[in-house]
Amino acid sequence: MPQNPPAELTKLPPVLVPAGGFTRASVLVVGDLMLDRYILGDVTRISPEAPVPVLAAKRRRSVPGGSANVALNVLGLRASVTVAGVVGDDEAGRELTAILSETGIGTESLIVQSGRPTTCKTRVVCGNHQIVRFDDEVCDDLDPSASGRLLAQCKARLDEGIGVVILSDYAKGVLTVSLTESLIAECSRRGIPVFVDPKRSSYLPYAGATCITPNQREFRAASASMAIQGDDLLACGSLMRSLLSCESLLITQGADGMTLIAPDRADHLPALAEEVFDVSGAGDTVIATAAVAVAAGFDMLSAVRLANLAASLVVRHAGTAPVRWSELSSLLLSGHYGFSLGQECRGELVEA
Repeated sequence: MPQNPPAELTKLPPVLVPAGGFTRASVLVVGDLMLDRYILGDVTRISPEAPVPVLAAKRRRSVPGGSANVALNVLGLRASVTVAGVVGDDEAGRELTAILSETGIGTESLIVQSGRPTTCKTRVVCGNHQIVRFDDEVCDDLDPSASGRLLAQCKARLDEGIGVVILSDYAKGVLTVSLTESLIAECSRRGIPVFVDPKRSSYLPYAGATCITPNQREFRAASASMAIQGDDLLACGSLMRSLLSCESLLITQGADGMTLIAPDRADHLPALAEEVFDVSGAGDTVIATAAVAVAAGFDMLSAVRLANLAASLVVRHAGTAPVRWSELSSLLLSGHYGFSLGQECRGELVEA
């Protein structure tokens, strides 16, 4: 379980979270879809052909990865979610689409592009040890035709009343500069918040987004790319936020927590996890939770506080694991983390 909350959390007025989950929030996730495949088994000998282990495969499984894992986290919070992205006309693309559809994630905005394979990462695992990973992918920018089709699909979803958009950029070529800028402009025109998980070296294409959520390594690389000098995280972050004209910058720092930088203040949230088994996918949980909460009416700081709590749960699981509402609501029910469960009021979340 997460560690005891810092004393400052116990002094805050509790923020009311709907007891049944964020059922009134609707989210569009745009970005690089992936299929994560696992081949699991035992190694008991070395190959006579070469000095390599021989895995006796016992089980195979496939799970959504990349931006699809962000969508799974949104679904885990009981919000409605649609994914927009590209899959290949291949077996992996059909498998990924089927898995997403079966879980209840909207797939009507997926683009199938012949000649471009579905990004697929296959991991060979013995016990808890990964022996090797091999990737099938093409990271070139989408061609203008496919990008235009994807933009049209996204605009159609925005016109249907989406509450928030998440741009999940894994640098696999889907979120081109042109598409990214167009999506942010379309959302701005409609008053729809945009959260960005960045991967490119320069964040200029993300200008105008509501919140950008780099980890500390990504933030330092982007600062260098944008000629922002200095070691002071708050000073550099404030300058970056101002240059990008975004409402807030959320820098995740692993075991050191996360820092939210807004125009008039900066807040550091310490990590809440006592035991960390695997941080894979924690960033997906953070952006999904914060975005869903904002779509449901949270202010940004309250949304990030909830995201911090959600992240403390997923790092306790092996591999990439989306947040589960059953686990999160149990913590919220304790009342120890500055939240309480209650009923929705006019579809928005309010302070008690």
